[in-house]
Amino acid sequence: MDDVTMLRRAMDRTADELPPLPDLAPVAVRLGRRRRARARFAVAGGVFGTATAAVLGVSLFPGGSAGTAVPAAPPAAFPSAYHPPVEVRPTAGQPAPEKVPGAEAERRDEFQQQVSALLDELLPTSVTEVRPVAGVVSDYRITAGGTVFPVKLSVRPAPGESLPACADVPAKRTTCETAALGGGRTAHVYGMAVNRAETLGAMVVTRYGRSQALLSVDPAATASAPVTPGQLLAVVRDPRFTELLKYADEHPVQPKGSPVRGG
Repeated sequence: MDDVTMLRRAMDRTADELPPLPDLAPVAVRLGRRRRARARFAVAGGVFGTATAAVLGVSLFPGGSAGTAVPAAPPAAFPSAYHPPVEVRPTAGQPAPEKVPGAEAERRDEFQQQVSALLDELLPTSVTEVRPVAGVVSDYRITAGGTVFPVKLSVRPAPGESLPACADVPAKRTTCETAALGGGRTAHVYGMAVNRAETLGAMVVTRYGRSQALLSVDPAATASAPVTPGQLLAVVRDPRFTELLKYADEHPVQPKGSPVRGG
């Protein structure tokens, strides 16, 4: 089975002390200029497709055991920029988010707030709202032009794994380029048709330490993602994003999982 086939099949799947999270307070200071719309919205009827959530040797698993005891969740770095979580009901046959102990749940919630604030700062100004998905540390929702799009940030322990294959496939409307991140690190930057040939998504896959990291924005049912692969790469290149990867690599918020091999 070729890499492209595995990629398409993988995309079809709807997939003792800890230090505080990195201080991204400067993000909050600059959030005012974005003038984000804070209108409430609800996501009902199930999770949006996570088509770009897994690619070849990358798999994503929400929740997971925290292992040993954890301290209370760190205080919010930017309370004035709190991003209300959105509740997403699983569709029939889909597992509910895993229940984790209170302190660990708070730590993951705070991590999501850090991620939400940074995405709010770095994504294009056409994105008017960023919200974490309650209870699923890797999932977020953004709003652009009144339409809601799914976003995923996975930082998963994956020692010994390599980045997935990178190749352009014009017939599949799939592009991939390898980009330098500095410090000897690289990323694979994908643009691809998701769900339909007319709706495009963006994804960046990289490694940090012993972890595999993936950031993706999927299209909505009838609209392509409001973020280009190049814009997503700019987020990944930001030093504050690297700090979040460093924290999640040293103190995982997701469990180790087995690679997706297609089929």
